[in-house]
Amino acid sequence: MILMKKALVSLAAILLVFLAACSGGENEENKNNNQEENATKQVDEDKTVAKVNGEELKGKDFNMIYEQISSVYQGQDISEDQMKKATLDQLVGQELLLQEAQNQGFKPTKKEINEQFDKQYKSNFDNEEAFQKAMKENNLTEEQLKNNLSEQLAVDKYINEEVETSEPTEKEIQDYFEQMKQMSQEEVKLEDVKDSIVTQLKQQKQNEKVSKLVEQLKEKNDVELLL
Repeated sequence: MILMKKALVSLAAILLVFLAACSGGENEENKNNNQEENATKQVDEDKTVAKVNGEELKGKDFNMIYEQISSVYQGQDISEDQMKKATLDQLVGQELLLQEAQNQGFKPTKKEINEQFDKQYKSNFDNEEAFQKAMKENNLTEEQLKNNLSEQLAVDKYINEEVETSEPTEKEIQDYFEQMKQMSQEEVKLEDVKDSIVTQLKQQKQNEKVSKLVEQLKEKNDVELLL
């Protein structure tokens, strides 16, 4: 599963990218170029691309994740078929995790949702007016964003309960640091980046375990791929 091993991209994160583009003042010409470039790679918004326990996953969500994955793998040697497979894997994986989280009763509080709403969305804008303008331009509402956050927080709670992540060893940290030094054009000291390396390695370990968890959920649940 190509994307799962790198990171799980939440719908909330994808929406954040779209909103951030608005706050950054992306010009109309770049928007049109991006739309033309992606037009041949997307599916019809209303097309059912997969079913998970009868729940239909639509082209609209597929397209959003596809665009996000395209930016992650920009410049890399990966075919369009691989991109579509990675997108479908991601979309199905998210739905499986969400359904399992809901079945087990994981649910965030209103306080947790509101705190993340301010942190993930509103903090990217200078004022309320700019935030509301960005939502309007992207045909989004506060209710939609909070619903997406609620789902993602429920999944996060489930993953944190289900997946144990061990601390990286000193050898793993040193190996990662050596790779970092080779790629960096500036002198890097371990003590300056060690905390960041530990965070990255823990995230990698968690992603690998989540990937395995999703594969287990696929075997236990009814998954139908239609693309």
